[in-house]
Amino acid sequence: MSILRDELISFLDSYLSVSSGHDPALNGLQVVGKAQVQRVALGVSANLDLFAAAARWGADLVLVHHGLIWRDEPQPIDFLMKKRLKLLFDHDITLLAYHLPLDAHAEVGNNIQISTRLGLELVEDHVAFYSGWPIGIIGQTKRRMPLTELVAQVNALFNTSSTVFPFGPENVQKVAILSGGGASDVLEAVRKGCDVYLTGEAKEPTPALCRESGITYIAAGHYNTEKFGVQALGELLRQQFGLEVQFFDVPNPL
Repeated sequence: MSILRDELISFLDSYLSVSSGHDPALNGLQVVGKAQVQRVALGVSANLDLFAAAARWGADLVLVHHGLIWRDEPQPIDFLMKKRLKLLFDHDITLLAYHLPLDAHAEVGNNIQISTRLGLELVEDHVAFYSGWPIGIIGQTKRRMPLTELVAQVNALFNTSSTVFPFGPENVQKVAILSGGGASDVLEAVRKGCDVYLTGEAKEPTPALCRESGITYIAAGHYNTEKFGVQALGELLRQQFGLEVQFFDVPNPL
């Protein structure tokens, strides 16, 4: 089955409530391609490897979390951007990107998807607010468990070896999750009584903050923690419109 490109964009913009808050990224249409869409390639970040894989598969549209166009970072069409755009233009592929709306969504959002896959029970629907968007979620395990057990579950989920600053209790239950670059909000998790803060990456002050505030910090990778939202959104498109969807993994250790 296929759908008109503009009809699909309208559905996604509405479903993800793109006008609910400011975003440094441009949400929705970033590059226009063919008018009819049957095959949707999914990825975390817009780059040449993803576009090449999508083109080989015969994608009509690429849907990502991190797009090419950022409102707060104007840039010229340099040689990197030229190569990326040329590939999209040559294959008449549309590029759509959804940043904070996909993080924040209550069903297909990155954070709720991680929580669900870890089997957590929802406690609070946000950790913090960013530019008007409720970001992150707080969940809890069904029982207090050794931290080592939770870390093992996280590593298995993301197929990685997370960076862990184990400064919280040995047995844990309440977990804050904020996908991607969530280092600056760890103290919000502390204020809300969480045992663990799970995010994508850490910053230089992170270990000291966690040591002094008594919380365990797990950094499972910015890329890793933002895979599931776009995959869940693609599955929704498959069920809703009968589209062919495929996730293309372009591994990124960060």
